[in-house]
Amino acid sequence: MNSYSFVAGADQAGQRLDRFVYEHIFSAGLTRSTVQNLIRQGLVEVDGLPVSKPSHKIAAGKNVIIHYEKQDKTLTPLKGHLSIVYEDESLVLLNKRSGISVHPAPSENDPTIVHYLLEKYPCLQNLSDNERPGIVHRLDKDTSGLMLVALNDAARQYLSNAFHDRIVGKWYLVMVQGCLENPTGEINKPMCRDPKSKTKMAVSSRQGRQARTRYYTLYRGKGLQWSLLLIRIFTGRTHQIRVHLAHVGHPVIGDLLYSASKPGFSQTRIFKDKLVKRQLLHSGRIDFPHPSDESRKVFCQLPSKDFTRVCLNLESRVQKVVLTGSLGSGKSSVSALFNKHGVPVFSADECVAELYEPGQDGWHLIQQRFGSRFIDYPHGPVNKKKLSKAILNDRFMLDELNHLIHPLVKHKLDEFWQNHKDCRMALAEVPLFFEAGMDDPSIITVGVFCPDETRLQRVCSVRKITAENFLFLNKAQWPQLRKIKSCQLVIDNSLDKQSLICKAKALTRVLQYLRRHNIIKIKHSFEYVMKANLRNPPEYLNDPT
Repeated sequence: MNSYSFVAGADQAGQRLDRFVYEHIFSAGLTRSTVQNLIRQGLVEVDGLPVSKPSHKIAAGKNVIIHYEKQDKTLTPLKGHLSIVYEDESLVLLNKRSGISVHPAPSENDPTIVHYLLEKYPCLQNLSDNERPGIVHRLDKDTSGLMLVALNDAARQYLSNAFHDRIVGKWYLVMVQGCLENPTGEINKPMCRDPKSKTKMAVSSRQGRQARTRYYTLYRGKGLQWSLLLIRIFTGRTHQIRVHLAHVGHPVIGDLLYSASKPGFSQTRIFKDKLVKRQLLHSGRIDFPHPSDESRKVFCQLPSKDFTRVCLNLESRVQKVVLTGSLGSGKSSVSALFNKHGVPVFSADECVAELYEPGQDGWHLIQQRFGSRFIDYPHGPVNKKKLSKAILNDRFMLDELNHLIHPLVKHKLDEFWQNHKDCRMALAEVPLFFEAGMDDPSIITVGVFCPDETRLQRVCSVRKITAENFLFLNKAQWPQLRKIKSCQLVIDNSLDKQSLICKAKALTRVLQYLRRHNIIKIKHSFEYVMKANLRNPPEYLNDPT
């Protein structure tokens, strides 16, 4: 017969006896119903007297003793991989991988860390606790990172006391949905077993035990859809970080037990892309007094690559490329080459043509401003010939028309970028990009250059307009030199079509290089933030008060 003794704290006063017992010996593998049966059989005592009612309310300071026959759970050493960060005669520090449980449990049939430890360190079989030999604290099955293991009873007792007295520092890296309103803060919410689910914990001010979590925001993702936090916990409740973050509305990415996708964030996407198979929670730093001389030991460990993979996936932006240039420079030829190779293409000219169709926004604006002057019959399309003639006769007409139509084109362009946000690249052909004030630092601008005389010949022969009209329309835009100087990249269309194809391919390689460079920059920034803050945590997290 085994006996366990616990003293009820002030925060547990009024708690049901069965719940109190269950919470304290949950790790022994007993179910709530088993605990209730033990109570009914008189195997649970309060201050030395048997209590037979599971609903009995305990008072602060009461000594609760549980007696039950322990089943033989002899563990078999198994050979398996352990990532050792540090070891000496007293302890081992592991870098636990995700997907493996620390010790056996009724619901766990697979090999555990304990099985592998017993094979590598036979001395653990001599410890008094033969169910969880050497284990002084735990990490969830799908949590990775640093975990201490004692190699003898003296070290186990010393480290267990250090954890109990909260003189062990524990820091975690975690990726969460959304961004907390305050970049630093503390979540101080009591926790208990979720009465609706035996596999979950929950925040409960009435029956919960103190749980204290302090966080510091290290990195905020695009659109504030996600963030990377460095967390220090001052208590060690089961699932503490996961429950606290879910409680404040920012669940751990990949945590299917406590979270659903927030608006604007899709967990389905990262699971579908097989980027992650677990909650992105990692024990990244631990400091503790050594059992032999009480000297402080500090260790840091970066997470596995799944953190970085998810970051790059969530931060990957569509590469926005705008193709612009003067009248007749060959923009459409270049955009057609990109479109032929599967790149989504937006055409401002085609957009304007659609806006002029009956019932469209451009059609309504022209009707409101000019009445029936350019619309021949009710619900008829805009008469583009009349409109073009009016523009050629009146420069101010073109300015006014641009003032009406450009905002609509800008809106359609924004929709185009949004609709292709998951593409590697999207290209927009916008002749008046700079003139319309659409310049945006997130957009790569590519200017198509063609000598003035060549442009004149091409436009007059293809579009059948006079040299006088060409000069009028050309003058309505920025001078070619100014436009080209405003672009980040330039493609020369001075020669024949074959030459243009070669230069378009070269442009593709340059854009690909820029995409890769951007990914590398994000990767280095993200990993540097993790490494730097694990080595030197912010002062806010170091302060234990």
